[in-house]
Amino acid sequence: MLTFQKCENSNFAAAESSVEKEFCRIAFTSSPHNGIARLWFRCLVRNDGTETLPDQTRIVLKNIQGMLCCDKGIFVPVIRREDADWGRLGRGLRRILPDGRQQLEWTVKTPPPGGFLELAFCYPYDPEDLEKTLEETSGFWKKEEIGVTGSDRILYRLSNSCGNPDAPVAGVYLLARQHAGEVSGAWVLDGILRRLAERGTDLPVWCVPFADPDGVAQGDYGKDSFPQDMNRSWGPYAQMRNETREIAVDLRLWRRRIVPERSLVLDLHSPGADETGVYAYRPQHEQERKPAWKTELLLRSLEKALGAAAAQPFQRTSGYKPYSAWGSFSNLGEFCLNSLSVPFASLETSYFEAGGRILDRSDYRRIGGAIADVLIDFPGNGEGGV
Repeated sequence: MLTFQKCENSNFAAAESSVEKEFCRIAFTSSPHNGIARLWFRCLVRNDGTETLPDQTRIVLKNIQGMLCCDKGIFVPVIRREDADWGRLGRGLRRILPDGRQQLEWTVKTPPPGGFLELAFCYPYDPEDLEKTLEETSGFWKKEEIGVTGSDRILYRLSNSCGNPDAPVAGVYLLARQHAGEVSGAWVLDGILRRLAERGTDLPVWCVPFADPDGVAQGDYGKDSFPQDMNRSWGPYAQMRNETREIAVDLRLWRRRIVPERSLVLDLHSPGADETGVYAYRPQHEQERKPAWKTELLLRSLEKALGAAAAQPFQRTSGYKPYSAWGSFSNLGEFCLNSLSVPFASLETSYFEAGGRILDRSDYRRIGGAIADVLIDFPGNGEGGV
């Protein structure tokens, strides 16, 4: 039989396994993990070797009509086997059932006895991937504890410099995984970290690569998670989650060491399942500041550097909050604007496509490298850097 097994970062529900006349069948859907939205999935299916199985296995992703932004049924998930690394599975066959429910189907080779198939919505980015990057950047990044999560996991921050409160300069603060399943943003961040180390920048950069370590370990999607979406937990009067409180304290430490108007907080995300390309969000009222910050010019440079990968329009402001479950709660951009007075942007990178190209991990890293080059080279008050 093919059996489902839990693994690190697992997310699947309503799992089924059967053997038909000509093929094996495995079926599952993603779990909201007590949230109010589901999208991310990751599951491991192993051949237990107890019987001879058909050569082909049909994979069925059930009930996609309830997954976030999946009306078009656009999925290009990833798969790996015991003898191969992760790779794209390809677009599935969308099937509409008589009552209107939708599912996606793929046909793959059945794993051998003792072998496995592991499936995920997009390339997973685990703490082990970060450790590999830290090792391959030859100690450029220092890893420090800045607090703990609600489940007592350690919150880590990377930095290349502590900075100096007595001689502040332009700086950058990077974050990813406020929504735990938004892994394409994490791979872009990986590319940023690698390029900054490659160029040996002395621009002070602090980075929280896993803003929600609990959600990452549990396999949460994290978007609109209950009881509080992390990126809706920044105020307006107090942080609503321990993780955002810990990161807010660290942001204030960083702010004492930088020139605010020449610096940037950059948050890496992933968009809806049906969106392609890369685009940026700015706080809705940032452009009204006098004197204006250089965020718009910086993002124009970034759009140019991304070329065909940049979605149109590239610069956007979010207008969904009044209609969301979280109402007037502040996100990180509003915290940076209203509490820190520091320029902010978030970048959304598609889970599967940009510039007409299906993305792999090297593509995400190249996007990150282009972002890093802009952060280093963009002129700030005539002195270079942000």
